[in-house]
Amino acid sequence: MFYDECDLDYYRRHPDEKWGWSDIVFTGRDPAVLWNAEIITARTALHNMISNCVFDEAYQQLSDAEREIEFRFETTPNYNKNGKIVSYTMVTREMPRYAAFNGLTFNDYTQQREEELLHTAPPPVYCGYKILPGYAYGIGLSMVVDAERLSIEVIEAAIADFRARGEREWRSPEPASIII
Repeated sequence: MFYDECDLDYYRRHPDEKWGWSDIVFTGRDPAVLWNAEIITARTALHNMISNCVFDEAYQQLSDAEREIEFRFETTPNYNKNGKIVSYTMVTREMPRYAAFNGLTFNDYTQQREEELLHTAPPPVYCGYKILPGYAYGIGLSMVVDAERLSIEVIEAAIADFRARGEREWRSPEPASIII
């Protein structure tokens, strides 16, 4: 019913693995239509929402100069035997600590805030289907499913539901029940 580049056999052999995200492609009711979809569990969607929100919040708290330092990449060149640069290796560096984050690094602060929001003010997550513009290959689609983990059966059920709803955008009227 769908094609997925991930190792489906791995997830069959490891049923306890938390498979929360995958990229799939499948044909529509009209076989000339190809859906290029990201399918995620409601739990994964929740974590993505919180992570994005916290990143934006932390980013805004830094000055332009601090952002420049935080997001700068340092590399060293790697040469082949003829002296030509063939690749670069990222230099590991000590990350700065910021007064705005009470002395924490950017990553430490965002991890702390994500945990805090997850347990004190998690946003509601709605399952459904959203068509995404601008895909070079097929029609882009985001699918959020109310399942503990993905499986072939969950993905096939979501595709069948999407088709049954007329291959349109849809959002559940009630938020998903996510156990934190």
